[in-house]
Order: sequence, then C-alpha cells, then structure tokens
Amino acid sequence: MSVRTPEELEALRRAGRAVAATLREVSRRVRPGVTTAELDALAARVLARHGARPAPALVYGFPGAICISVDDEAVHGIPGPRRLRAGELVKLDVTAELDGFYADAAISVPVGRVAPRVARLAAAAQAALRRGLEAARAGAPLNAIGAAVEGESARRGCAVLGELTAHGDLSRAGRAGIAAWIGFAIGTVVKVGLAFVMIGIFAAAWFAF
Repeated sequence: MSVRTPEELEALRRAGRAVAATLREVSRRVRPGVTTAELDALAARVLARHGARPAPALVYGFPGAICISVDDEAVHGIPGPRRLRAGELVKLDVTAELDGFYADAAISVPVGRVAPRVARLAAAAQAALRRGLEAARAGAPLNAIGAAVEGESARRGCAVLGELTAHGDLSRAGRAGIAAWIGFAIGTVVKVGLAFVMIGIFAAAWFAF
C-alpha cells in the first residue's frame, strides 16, 4: 500500500507499536517448561490491552493469537500444549489489526543456552535484516532488498526459503503480495510513501532444499 496521509502513517505506527509490545513481553516469558499455549495467551492479552486484534485469527480463523514455531518448524506454528526445552529456538510471529491497519513482525528467541550453530543461524538472520533495511531506500529496486538479504545470509552459510515471501498491503492482510526475495519484484521501485512487509525465513544451508 501507499501511505497517503499523516493519519494513515500514524495508524500503521499504532499497529506496529502493538506488535512490538507483544513481541517484547512474550519473548521475556520464553523459558524451559513454559507451553506455547501459555505464550499465546499472554500475546492475546497484550494485543487486547493495546486495542488490537490478532490478525491470523481474524482473517484466516487461525487457532491462536500468534504463530509460534520451534526449531525446524520454519513458520506459522500453532500454539498448544508443547513445553519448551532448553536449547530450542522459538520463532514468535505477531500480526495485529488495529483500526483497519495491519502490522507484522517476528523474532527468534533462544530457550536458555543454544548450540553454537543455532546461535549462528539467529545471528545471520539479524545481520541479513540489517542489510535489507540498509537497502530499503527510495529509488532502489525492490528486489535489491532481497539481493542484500540473500547475499548476507549466503555469506554466513545460510539460505533464504524463497517459497515463503511477504505480504504487501498493510491495510488488508494477505492482499497484494510483495516478495523481497531476489527472484521476485523485478522492475518494482521503492517509492516514498510505500509501505510493505520485509520477511526473510532462513535455514542453515545444509537443511535448505
């Protein structure tokens, strides 16, 4: 979507603040023994406190407030009775609707101390995100963002799962998909006022086929 007015920009920011607060509070509760259902219930309470609604349940009937994926579950895991164990890597994926606008963000959180290869994967994802943000400039090709992300992840021995790409319309979840992956969005240019979601799903290269 394109942000047309200061009011629309502020509406996006409000939704984004609800997502950020949810990720912050839920990540603090990640520890051995907690269930993914308990984390999901906390996320629902935080979203409600900010006047937001969980978009996956609202739009798709998803059976949870947020998506919680563990270890080799790439994305969109369903919360339930599973208890987290030390050494696992948990992905918290929050999408919120507030006043008709949607915001979406995800983080990976280690459960206690993780193996070095798991820590390297998480660090690679953070580094690739920074490269993507640096490439997101008005006038640049949209797929230059994907090239920056994919290049950094490859340099660190990881791979981008190109089958899992991003949503582009932040006022209607799931509409007008925009992929930041290098192979897509050729010819599209980033413009002032353009709002889109940048999503990279990474795997250690030896697990990506």
